Amino acid sequence: MSVVMASDTDSAGDKPTVRTEDDVSTVKQLEEVNNRLGTLSEGITMCERVLNDLKDLSEVLVRKSLQDVTLPPQK
Repeated sequence: MSVVMASDTDSAGDKPTVRTEDDVSTVKQLEEVNNRLGTLSEGITMCERVLNDLKDLSEVLVRKSLQDVTLPPQK
């Protein structure tokens, strides 16, 4: 196992933090997961907007349908 020196400092701010390759790999994996979560969050937000738009459209169509049923046919 080799040791990688990171540019971060420890909590006291005095010494560089020493990270192993496993630590660096874990950090990269966490960054990838974080990026994927961000992408999923954006997708969920878009789905919520589409769902709300569809609900609004459904309400409009129901009102229009009720108007068509209650109005006598025009000749």
